[in-house]
Formats: sequence, structure tokens, C-alpha cells
Amino acid sequence: MADVQKIATREAYGKALVELGKEHDDLLVFDADLAEATRSGKYGEEYPDRFVDCGIAEANMIGMAAGVAATGHKVFATSFAMFTS
Repeated sequence: MADVQKIATREAYGKALVELGKEHDDLLVFDADLAEATRSGKYGEEYPDRFVDCGIAEANMIGMAAGVAATGHKVFATSFAMFTS
């Protein structure tokens, strides 16, 4: 069996966002003051002009992300599930 590198899901998520940002200039990431915890901050460091920190306002973040998506942009709204439901 090949060696498998195990990493936390949030680490993989942060890295994946950065990789997607390289391929998609129209990708915006919205965060609800959890950039460190979710690792979405890695995207913000790499693409600060395409990263929106909405503060502790998950409902507003979802509305903003939906509005931007309606204009044709690709979006990720990042938070913990318990805060977005």
C-alpha cells in the first residue's frame, strides 16, 4: 500500500481554495470571521482582492455570496454548518 499523507479536512480545504483561485479569476471566497479555523484565510493571503470577511454575520454572508453568484461569479461561503442553518 502506498504511503498516504493524512491532513485535516480544513487544511485540504484551504489548499484547494488556493489551487482553485489559480484556475478561476472569478472565484470569490466569503468568510464569517473563521478564516483561521477553516483555513480559508490561505485564500485571502493569496488573493486578498477576492476574499471577503463578513464578520460574525453568517446570514448576511450567505446573502452576499448568493448575490455575487447571481452575477456569474463562482463563490464559496465558508463557515461551520451550525452557524449557517
